[in-house]
Amino acid sequence: MDRRAFLRTMRILERRHPFRDWSRALTPFEVLVSTILSQSTTVANERRGLEGLRRRFGGVTPDLLAVASEEAIAGAIWHSGLARQKAPRIRGVACEVRDRWGGSLEGVLGLPTGRAREELLALPGVGPKTADVVLAMAGDHPTFPVDTHIARIARRWRLVDRGGYEAARATLEAWTPPAKRKAWHLAIIAHGRELCTARNPRCEVCPVRRDCDWFHRRGKEGKRTARATKG
Repeated sequence: MDRRAFLRTMRILERRHPFRDWSRALTPFEVLVSTILSQSTTVANERRGLEGLRRRFGGVTPDLLAVASEEAIAGAIWHSGLARQKAPRIRGVACEVRDRWGGSLEGVLGLPTGRAREELLALPGVGPKTADVVLAMAGDHPTFPVDTHIARIARRWRLVDRGGYEAARATLEAWTPPAKRKAWHLAIIAHGRELCTARNPRCEVCPVRRDCDWFHRRGKEGKRTARATKG
């Protein structure tokens, strides 16, 4: 897929999946915790985990979670899965945000993007994707977070072949206008959940298959297989 095809594809997906900012009702720290909870689970279970924290502790703040036990946090977030692994990360970032930044991420998010990203990556258990989600969704920084859906689709569209997270992020940021990065990030995720799934993608009803390298490659492979079978 070349850049012109990418822009055409994204305009179609943006119309199909209008921008809905899931982070609008959350504090920056809640966005951070929510992103940690989202690892290896569904959106529904991630939200249930966040609600579990609110019910158990009366809120989701660094001050409240920094003094909670890991066991109590794990019990509150069990819906999200991997609770024993996520609980120490949540308590760890709560302690760091409380001790380093007075319990608020606002100052960090007010820094230039590169510097803010470095600060977030220094938090325990925070990787590039989590940092970029917080930057984009909580701070309106022009980052393009890459989750598993986006990484899969970027490979199918042949935007990247190798190079991992940073290669995909760099390509998507280079090809996407800064003002569109948040909306297009969410549109690709929605496309990955609805049609371009990891298993059994629904190519027959995909509105952007015209420009999808993977779809055309599959078609050619299918024709070769059919010819070989007839032969």
